[in-house]
Amino acid sequence: MKLTQGDLEGIPLTDEKFSFFGNIPFLYGNDSLELSQDLLRAYTKAVSETEFPREACRGEATIKATVLQNEPTSAWYLGVLIPFWPVLPVNESWTYALSARVFCNGTLVRHVEFIEQQDINAILYGRLRTDLVNKASNEMHRKLVQRLTFELNSNRLTDLNSASDWAE
Repeated sequence: MKLTQGDLEGIPLTDEKFSFFGNIPFLYGNDSLELSQDLLRAYTKAVSETEFPREACRGEATIKATVLQNEPTSAWYLGVLIPFWPVLPVNESWTYALSARVFCNGTLVRHVEFIEQQDINAILYGRLRTDLVNKASNEMHRKLVQRLTFELNSNRLTDLNSASDWAE
């Protein structure tokens, strides 16, 4: 699986050589993985340079991935001891939780937390499941980058839904 890589269509990448957040640890189980350079650049691009100038501001971020089995995993067996593999139904929910902090001149100025979740339902285990998980991972990273961009951009309405209620 490629959980720390992404092909984020429509998400502009920055040409910066460093990440605003430094290295973003991707925590999965007991492992701490590193995001690909493309994902680091996408998360860096999400931070407004006018609102948070690179000379004075830096960020810290962590992404924690969890998997919840929605149904108990059970192999289908022919007889008593022979598993009928690769037919293993998969019904699980993947969750990415992003926690990001922005510091300017050593002072915490913004703290955001986002959660994205995707369900994986497959009958075949193996390649099909891997492809579904990779697509879900790409989608969750894309949504996290978009939400981070929205939250760290000062040129936005505070609440788009309530703002439309006041318009005549």
